[in-house]
Amino acid sequence: MTNAPQRDLPEKKNRIIAFLLSVFFLCLYFWNTIGLFRFPWIIWILLFFSTIFSYTLWALIHECVHGNFSNSRNESHLAGRILCILFGTPYQVAKTAHLMHHKFNRQEGERIEFIEKNGVPVRIQKFFYYLKLFQGTYFLEVLGGFFLSLPLSFSIPLAEKYVSGLPVQKAFFKQIQKTEIVRELRIDSFAILCLFGFAFLFSGSFFWFLGGMLILRGFIVSILDHSYHYGKEIDDSNSSYNLNVPKLISLLFLNFNFHRIHHLFPGCPWNRLPNQFVKTEDRMDLSLFRQTLRQFRGLLPLPNRNSNTR
Repeated sequence: MTNAPQRDLPEKKNRIIAFLLSVFFLCLYFWNTIGLFRFPWIIWILLFFSTIFSYTLWALIHECVHGNFSNSRNESHLAGRILCILFGTPYQVAKTAHLMHHKFNRQEGERIEFIEKNGVPVRIQKFFYYLKLFQGTYFLEVLGGFFLSLPLSFSIPLAEKYVSGLPVQKAFFKQIQKTEIVRELRIDSFAILCLFGFAFLFSGSFFWFLGGMLILRGFIVSILDHSYHYGKEIDDSNSSYNLNVPKLISLLFLNFNFHRIHHLFPGCPWNRLPNQFVKTEDRMDLSLFRQTLRQFRGLLPLPNRNSNTR
């Protein structure tokens, strides 16, 4: 029996980043307990860095989802679970949702910026567009984790009746209700409830800091994630933008801005995405800042199939 070939993954770097992020956020969650909130000015600095590093944490979870954290499948999975507990979403929800995104990218349900001809009033579509844009990616997974932790006899029929009308939704719920996945999801949801429950309990008068941190986390994760696809052509699972940012920001985001490269080569780890970008002779489409602002234009008319709306 031969061992599987070892991939060129930045395992040591990933472990160091995971450790530093874990220490940072655990200290942040229980900052008031160790008495360091006595300096008011530091609160705003911490909120800023917690927002930026929340996206770093999200990007590292993403590496775990694709098995790019470690050559050990078990280590990638365990790291993903631990990091997701710190993040506040069960790993199985984040993993399944992201893999469904790759499979159904730019199909209905995965192209929130287009006005769909599905009988839903445009004003309702507009409301849900901005809700998903500002907080949806994060808080839908948070709420989804607790919802799916309920007895399947209750949660699945309810999901099938109200939120499983599209292929991407049906595929998600078909995968997530597997016995071993539900068991793990419930354990992680309980761990999340304990972690953040104790964090809020011990935060005292600074409970607003934790709440603000989570809202900012939801904002940066949701608005940046949607920016990579806003206005891109439909019905193409690889349809996405490469967005230009300063090199330091790119590193903090683990090169997530090379997003089309990632969709084309999901097994390529974050440290090799820039080289893959050069090898494929791809291009940067526009700046991340500009593309993020473009999303505030709101809903767009649904284009003809295979037409480019850039």
